[in-house]
Amino acid sequence: MSLRRPAFAAFLGLASLFALPAAAQMGPPKLDQNGDGRIVYAEYRSANVDKTLETLDADRNGQVSRKEFDKFAGMARTFGGARAASAMDQWWRTTDGNSDGAMSRSELESSSRRRFDAADSNRDGVLDKTEVAAMRQRQRAASGN
Repeated sequence: MSLRRPAFAAFLGLASLFALPAAAQMGPPKLDQNGDGRIVYAEYRSANVDKTLETLDADRNGQVSRKEFDKFAGMARTFGGARAASAMDQWWRTTDGNSDGAMSRSELESSSRRRFDAADSNRDGVLDKTEVAAMRQRQRAASGN
């Protein structure tokens, strides 16, 4: 049982980044890492890229293989249902840009930067609570939920 708890905690943390149910959104990693009410790209990148690799890259080769991703996606489907499955499928499609069957660090960084820039509606380089809420709403709509 103790081996499952860290995996589930990691799932909850990453799930918060990809528009999973509200209960999942309460877990770490926290986007606003310094608690100042503003999210700069360095914080967003750390929560998206670094935490994704830390959590999903089981063989520590600097990329997430489809097999590693599917293990995580299976947990998401189990705990988050169809909405989570849709979000996971979308995440894979939009991140594995060269369709080589792996999400490299550079692909994760590109995807993270695109999401941040799309969310930064006033182009000030900072996400506020309103922009984060709008981003999550768009992610939910894109995943069909």
